[in-house]
Amino acid sequence: MILAGLLYFLSYLSVHDLFSWRLNFNLAKIETANYQSYGPKISFKYPSIFEIDPDPDNHYGDNYLVGIKLKTDNRTGCDIRTNGPDLDYSQTTDELADRVLSQIKEKATDFRLIQKEKFILGKRPALKTSFSFLDPIGARVRLDQIFTNNDETNYMVICGSGEYQYDFFKKDFEVLYRSVVF
Repeated sequence: MILAGLLYFLSYLSVHDLFSWRLNFNLAKIETANYQSYGPKISFKYPSIFEIDPDPDNHYGDNYLVGIKLKTDNRTGCDIRTNGPDLDYSQTTDELADRVLSQIKEKATDFRLIQKEKFILGKRPALKTSFSFLDPIGARVRLDQIFTNNDETNYMVICGSGEYQYDFFKKDFEVLYRSVVF
């Protein structure tokens, strides 16, 4: 009975972080940092293997608010942006996903939808889509997009990496998803 409980606990840790402890190949404490902005108001936690990417030179456009990127690879990370689509969350998940993915499906090579779900993000309705596609050099890219809004602004959270390493960073992206507040 005790062995069964221990095995269940270890399998739980392999999927979820528990009090910032994570079981991958070893048991490790995940150190996080906090980000907070007041105009617009955004806050979130992120694992300390990432760094804040404020885009001071405005390379990512006017809708880019802030992002995190892996310290050793700026292609792995998350962006938080405004001016996402104005979604009616009373629609079905399929209707919402079709609306936000239609243009991507048309332009992306070998597009593959992995997940689509409605959920609550920071007490607000949200939509999450996960998909992959081939980039111009033929490497598969995996992205998650989360759409939500407050009373005045539509937000997008986009996280991703190469598909071959996505599973390694998935829990890190979840830290941001669970903590972001607009």
